[in-house]
Amino acid sequence: MGKLSRRGFLGAAGATLGAWLVGCSPAETPEPPPEYVDAGPGAGVFRGPYEQRNAHIAAFLLAADAAALREVCDASLNEPSDHAVAYAPFGPYALLVYADMQIQSLDERDREMGWLHETEVGLWIPLIAHKSIAGVRTPDHIAWLLPYLFVDNPYAIAAGREVYGFAKMWAAVNCVTPFEPGVTAWPEFTVDVWGFEASGPQAEGKLRRLLAARALDTTDGALPGDWTTWDAARSALIRQLLDVWAEDKAAALGAPPAAAWLTQLEATPLVFLKQFRDAADPAKACYQAVIEAPLRVTAFRGGGALQSGYALTFTELVSHPVVARLGLHADADGIARPLASAWLDVDFTLGLGREVWRA
Repeated sequence: MGKLSRRGFLGAAGATLGAWLVGCSPAETPEPPPEYVDAGPGAGVFRGPYEQRNAHIAAFLLAADAAALREVCDASLNEPSDHAVAYAPFGPYALLVYADMQIQSLDERDREMGWLHETEVGLWIPLIAHKSIAGVRTPDHIAWLLPYLFVDNPYAIAAGREVYGFAKMWAAVNCVTPFEPGVTAWPEFTVDVWGFEASGPQAEGKLRRLLAARALDTTDGALPGDWTTWDAARSALIRQLLDVWAEDKAAALGAPPAAAWLTQLEATPLVFLKQFRDAADPAKACYQAVIEAPLRVTAFRGGGALQSGYALTFTELVSHPVVARLGLHADADGIARPLASAWLDVDFTLGLGREVWRA
């Protein structure tokens, strides 16, 4: 190691003293990251940020076990950072989201390549991110954690996992009925994954049914389109969620009243644990960080509450224990009944991320 110059020594000593005075560890000056070795825009990972257009979305609010959600939150974010970050479930709920959309990079170069179609189904957990003020943690903002995201587009999988840390997995996502504004059909879909029914050295992973979503009563015909503006949609969503939101259970998790965050619906960040398994020691991560990236609604074309009841039938695979891991409330046949549901036709963007914490 080379010797520090007098100026370098004084600078390091001053930084250490200043950090000691405010009660934190001295921050190291980060090395600039290396240039990404880019094989071209068709090599599988488009540059961010990203735009999602003509997104036809169906969302289903599901009751879940608070303790199970806290375990997922701790294991995914708080424990890897040794509690340098603090996230907690906002309530005992998870959101199942189906989305059919066009995706395209907003990067000046990669946008010229064109757009791709993507269909996905994910489980979204609303979290409260806390910040520390004078050593006291206080609620700061809402973020969504997506522990499962099933996607049918390999480009979306590669970019999502590599750029942000999405827990994206390939799946065959099939919409049983057309799902478009004005079409007299309600969103029904299935999700098939490469999974295992049982584990063991001789067990073979095959394409298996994980989820089937079925509308129980569609006698009222076309999709209801009561929401003609985003303000109307947001207000209706707030009313719909507050009708079922158990404030006492959310408060037991340390969450503020639901009305305090629902106004952020069009601009709520996603949070990820981005990591890459080490090549030499597969029990270690060669890179690990908590990332937040802003998701923002940019255009609204329609939406409405899905008043029909739904049956969401989950198959518990040992490779995909969705119900057990998230504590979703389902009956003995694996059927979960949504507390509320809605559809939206929107555009939105996923912006550039930021490191909240890095190992």
